[in-house]
Amino acid sequence: MAKQRWTIKRIKNGFDKFLQENGRLPTAREVDHLNYLPSSRWIEYKFGGLEKLRKELGYEVTHFGKGKFRQRLASEANRLGREAELELETFLRNIFGEVFVHTERSFDNTKLKIDFYIYSPDGNFGVDVFHTGTMRDFEVNINAKLSKYLNFPDKLYLVVVNDKIEQIEINHCLRNKKKIIPSNITILTIDNFKNYVTSLVSFNTPPGLKLLGKRDALI
Repeated sequence: MAKQRWTIKRIKNGFDKFLQENGRLPTAREVDHLNYLPSSRWIEYKFGGLEKLRKELGYEVTHFGKGKFRQRLASEANRLGREAELELETFLRNIFGEVFVHTERSFDNTKLKIDFYIYSPDGNFGVDVFHTGTMRDFEVNINAKLSKYLNFPDKLYLVVVNDKIEQIEINHCLRNKKKIIPSNITILTIDNFKNYVTSLVSFNTPPGLKLLGKRDALI
């Protein structure tokens, strides 16, 4: 098979294609997964890096690590994470019952809180759900969460929201972190987490018990 020739026009078309589909230009990690663009290493060799190439191609945003673009990525990640959190709350309550799914629950003597704390006959557990744009961002997020949940006493699931990130990629990334990941913490894609919790046993909600605000009460 003939070797692809990466002309500046072809590269520009590739950037524009990603921009049209995603509303932004690709990051270095994303470039390496696109068959219609050369590798980031090749771009580094030919153009001196992605930032210089973006500038040469005439794009307004050239540096992704600062300014409005970085703020936009953070804002988008927060929005997608919040949407996934709300959807997962409904999913968990349908399985375990409303009174056995606690949201924003404190877990130590500080102000630290976990997204969900679930009561189950199979063992109580916590859930932290978050969106990550790339595997590089995933590593940053995981390092922060491992620090946050260092003293979490029960089983904990860190749930990754991004359809483009697969469990095999997560597992590969975590191989180098085996020694620093506590035995009570498991990191899963949201689909794998959902598949797992459907196999767990739930308590029967006592008659007359309902949730009043953030407190459980008998009526």
